[in-house]
Amino acid sequence: MNFKVSVIIPVYNAENFLEKSVMSAVNLKQVGEIILIEDCSPDHALDVALRLEKEFDKVKVYQHPDKGNYGAGASRNLGIKMASYPFISFLDADDYYLPNRFSTDEEIFMTIKNCDGVYNAVGTFFKTEKAKQTFFDGGWGYQEILTLNNPVEPEDLFSVLFHQDSNVKGEFHTNGITLKKTVFEKVGFFNTKLRLRQDIHLWRRLAGFCNLYSGEIGDPVAMRVIHDENRMTKRKDHLQYIDIWWQSLKDEFKIKGLDKNKYAIFEQAYFNHYAGDKNKFKAFKALLMNVINKPKLFAESYGNFDFNFWKVFGKNKWTIKFISFKNKLFT
Repeated sequence: MNFKVSVIIPVYNAENFLEKSVMSAVNLKQVGEIILIEDCSPDHALDVALRLEKEFDKVKVYQHPDKGNYGAGASRNLGIKMASYPFISFLDADDYYLPNRFSTDEEIFMTIKNCDGVYNAVGTFFKTEKAKQTFFDGGWGYQEILTLNNPVEPEDLFSVLFHQDSNVKGEFHTNGITLKKTVFEKVGFFNTKLRLRQDIHLWRRLAGFCNLYSGEIGDPVAMRVIHDENRMTKRKDHLQYIDIWWQSLKDEFKIKGLDKNKYAIFEQAYFNHYAGDKNKFKAFKALLMNVINKPKLFAESYGNFDFNFWKVFGKNKWTIKFISFKNKLFT
């Protein structure tokens, strides 16, 4: 199979960034086309996109049928449907690729026949000192390089991404993943109800049903640009989608028949999340349902039940005494 990639770039409020983004991809030999999905941007990004389309044969510009604004997920979905090549990658319009973007991907896809996708490290470039300060003040410093700290076998990736494997830490970013176009027949497209976190949502589903391999996880193959208007640094924007994120994943995994061992991993992560909910009724309900579903948890010493119990009731002398008594009772 010839390794040619369709690069999909959603375009919104990207007038000042889009040209650099496109230029970082247009001369890469593995790139067959660059699909720009203009998402009713309020600035002059459409003019920039159309100029680039005239200048480069690889660049193609599309809009939604009604020329409306539908968000990055819907724009990427449209790009996937319009793609001409068997491999798909993504790039945010304010970010850029590095020259080594597809070197490892090509090698892996050409040698590992069951490979559905490859993920790589993505670095961070700060546009301003203010943006850098906001990034670190917001507690995002651990994401300065988005990658996994160790290679992971495809069958273990699901556990890693749901933080149920203590040996491997990290995440990967939209700019660093390359996929066979056929994977979307298995798992569906980006969830358009999510205006944020729809990419992470898809990676979890892919890890559940596909074979994703680690590529270049040491040195970045792309850079995301953090500027003053980045929504990813605004935690409140993310929180409004959290419930939809978890509930829709649960529905997807049930409907598509996720492997029972993987579903058990997801279910534990699901309960762990809701045990930390600020609404104590919801948190207690999650704790109780977790014990009903997995009664053996209660007997584990300093396992999920213990930590979730402290999430719900706080860690004080009474809760510590209760957990100590419980653990002595079962040892």
